[in-house]
Amino acid sequence: MAISSHRGVFATSAAGVSCASRVRTPPRAYSPARVSRVPTMVEPDVVVVPAGDALLGDPPRTEHVNVFAIARRPVRVGEYAVFVDETHQYPPLEWEQKRRAADLALDGVSWADAVAYCRWLTVGTGRIYRLPDEREWEKAARMQGTLEELGALREWTNSWQDGGRVLRSGATPAVRVFVEGDLARVGFRIVRGMTGR
Repeated sequence: MAISSHRGVFATSAAGVSCASRVRTPPRAYSPARVSRVPTMVEPDVVVVPAGDALLGDPPRTEHVNVFAIARRPVRVGEYAVFVDETHQYPPLEWEQKRRAADLALDGVSWADAVAYCRWLTVGTGRIYRLPDEREWEKAARMQGTLEELGALREWTNSWQDGGRVLRSGATPAVRVFVEGDLARVGFRIVRGMTGR
């Protein structure tokens, strides 16, 4: 278990997160030849967050963040199901139960699974999708009305500091704790690439 005093941040080791109950393979490299545009593929509803200075971190500091477009809500079970069906990626634990609730936010996914979903969506739509970095996530979270469903679901990000994997949550104050293998209530939202970044 890793513990730190950063407010509302969950982190894993550089080695990443593994599911103790099964062996996970690394995400496949998706190429246009292997992935086609799927009619049921859903692109996220994004909000453009303008470039500018933002108050970030704990203790707060001012930093410049470039323009980006972030999904208003986390990826849904139904959206992820299209990915699992097309790519044969291992689904999260308790998948059959989760599939019955297609409109709920997806949880139980590893960082590698979230990255694989972004790659698949990029190839299938022709737009660049990725996980938000920690500064982007925090700036969007602090802007009232930008992110929907900011609550108990922890969300994967890419740490801008060291390329590590960081979990963020809007409902968790003052503690940075993550037990390796505990993917319950871990989901993700995505960023769509912007030109001129």
